[in-house]
Amino acid sequence: MEETSAWLNDNAVQLAAEGLHEEAIASLRKGLLSDSHNPVLWFNLALSCRAIGRLPEAREALLHAAEENPLDVDTLDTLGVVLHETGEDSAAEECYQNALELSPGNGRVWNNYGVLQFSQSRFEEAAQSFEKAVTLIPDFDDALYNLRDTYEELGRSDDMNTCARILEQRGFIPD
Repeated sequence: MEETSAWLNDNAVQLAAEGLHEEAIASLRKGLLSDSHNPVLWFNLALSCRAIGRLPEAREALLHAAEENPLDVDTLDTLGVVLHETGEDSAAEECYQNALELSPGNGRVWNNYGVLQFSQSRFEEAAQSFEKAVTLIPDFDDALYNLRDTYEELGRSDDMNTCARILEQRGFIPD
C-alpha cells in the first residue's frame, strides 16, 4: 500500500486519538515531505504538538496552515488559542476577530475570545463574548462556567448564581 499524504494524515489522526502524539507527528511530517502545502496536515501537526506541550512547533504549524488556507475558522481559532498560551495576546485577538468575521455564529470562537478578554481583566467584554457563546451553543458548559466566573468578577451575584444553578443541574464538574 502506498503511503499517500491522505493515508498518513488518517493514520496520524488515529494515533493522536490513542494518545500517541509523537507517532502522529512523525506520520504528519512524512506526509508534509510530499505535500508541504496541505493545510490539514499542518493543522493536525499543530494539534499533536500542542497536546504534548510543544507550543512553538504548534504555533509554527498553525501559521503554515493559515498561510495555505487563510479562511479556515478552526485554524484561526486554534492559532488564537496557541498564541494566547504563548503570551502573544495581540496576535491572538486578531486571530479571534478574523475568525469571527468569517463565522460570527461560532460559539467556540466566542468562548475562546472571552477567555482572552477575561485574562486581561476586560470583564464586560468577556461577559458579552461568553453570553454569545452560550446563546449560540446553549449546552456549552465550559462557556457557562466561564460566564459564571465573569459575573462573579463583575459583582453580578444573581447572574452568577443562575449560571451556577444550571451547571449544578447538569452535573458539570470543571477540570
